[in-house]
Amino acid sequence: MKKLYHYFVYLVLLLYCSFIFLIQVYDQGYFKSDTIQQIKENYALPFFEQNWSMFSPNPPMGNHYFLVQFCTATQKSDLIDIQQLIRMRSYSSFFSIDQRLKKYFSGCFNDIVKLQRNNIKIQDNPHISQGLESIVNYSKFVFQNQADFQSLIQPQDSVFIKLFLVDEQLNTDIHLPKTYTTIYTELDKLFLIQQH
Repeated sequence: MKKLYHYFVYLVLLLYCSFIFLIQVYDQGYFKSDTIQQIKENYALPFFEQNWSMFSPNPPMGNHYFLVQFCTATQKSDLIDIQQLIRMRSYSSFFSIDQRLKKYFSGCFNDIVKLQRNNIKIQDNPHISQGLESIVNYSKFVFQNQADFQSLIQPQDSVFIKLFLVDEQLNTDIHLPKTYTTIYTELDKLFLIQQH
């Protein structure tokens, strides 16, 4: 009887671990299944989702990223998601090195938001914020790849960026399907190249 009990416990643990592994593989997008989605929403999320709050008192509940628009006095580029490639590569592997870059960008985002909440005017002096300074410097690399926009500007043109901080907040009710509320914060006229 004792042996049967041990086998039963092992079977339950094996099924549970297999189920959690299946949910993780499903979340990574390796396959689509309405059945797995229903089981996840009705079983896994209500009972086993802790949203990392065990390890962090106030974890982010959504996506934070930056959009950049390059401008001159007369020209504007399209909005560019400067983190899109990093996000896509980080989702392609469980142990992608791009996870560190995502974490760094998240730190930059939090630094900017923290200073804005304290009513510090970082737009006039971006060097106050290490996060903003990092994003402006990274935008210079992105600018080098914008051949279409560079062909439109004149040598005497100053180039500045409009920076949009995008905060997509995930709904907090785990029983509802995932939906996001998007909030934009705009920082305007951050100079990349200033001609006198």
